[in-house]
Amino acid sequence: MLSAFFSALCWACFDFLRKQLAREFSAPLMSVMFSLLVLPGYLVYWVLQQAPVPDIAYFVPGTISGLLAAIGSVCFIRGLAIGKIAVMLPLLSVTPVVSGAFAWLWLDEPLGDIQMLALGAITLGSFILQGGRFSIREKGAGYVLITALCWGMCIVFDKQALQHSEVSFHLVYLTASVVVINSLVFRPELSFKLLLHSKWLWACAALVFAFAVVGQLFALQQLQPGVMEAVKRAIGISSAALLGVYFYKEALKGYQWFSIAVILAGTLALC
Repeated sequence: MLSAFFSALCWACFDFLRKQLAREFSAPLMSVMFSLLVLPGYLVYWVLQQAPVPDIAYFVPGTISGLLAAIGSVCFIRGLAIGKIAVMLPLLSVTPVVSGAFAWLWLDEPLGDIQMLALGAITLGSFILQGGRFSIREKGAGYVLITALCWGMCIVFDKQALQHSEVSFHLVYLTASVVVINSLVFRPELSFKLLLHSKWLWACAALVFAFAVVGQLFALQQLQPGVMEAVKRAIGISSAALLGVYFYKEALKGYQWFSIAVILAGTLALC
């Protein structure tokens, strides 16, 4: 669980840094760049670990995980491009439920009663905190629905893949898959002069992104995927709201503070 909390905090920091970069760089470019920046580090980690190439049983769930991660990323960017962020983001709150239910069906890893209540509380609290608005008729809603399903199932295939592989190899394979697919789909134009202008911000964001993924995969070896996804979403959305209050002077309404309390209570119940 400590790895899960560490990963969740890193995801929260990453979201904050990514928000700074989003002022100058497009989402497709950032999606490809972050994967490119962390891939060499993952390769070095794999070599230092002297981890072998896994057997053939790894490559089916490993490839599916990479495809789902990439498809989710593509659909999310497409959805935000044509829809309203306030309407799109709340739907991502359901990913813990998707992960928990799919892991139950696919891996035969059921959730306990308290865990199910906690996941429900975190999902509802996150949905309300992010605005509590969603309409299937909204432009881009279909894309974000696919994103929620892909990202919710992706973490389940991650866990299955890790039964046949070391974390270090899965990091390399998963990241390389995302780089290839997103590069082919988006074909972003790289302006090295502009990238170098924000090099320290890119470096910090890439570092916390790398630690977030590593921590998540290590935690996933011990946790039910729905629990891991719930902790990540809970810490991420709560941190984002509190950072918005502190750094951007954003005001939270009473029901939003209550939602944060519900989210944190649900997270504590998972410990």
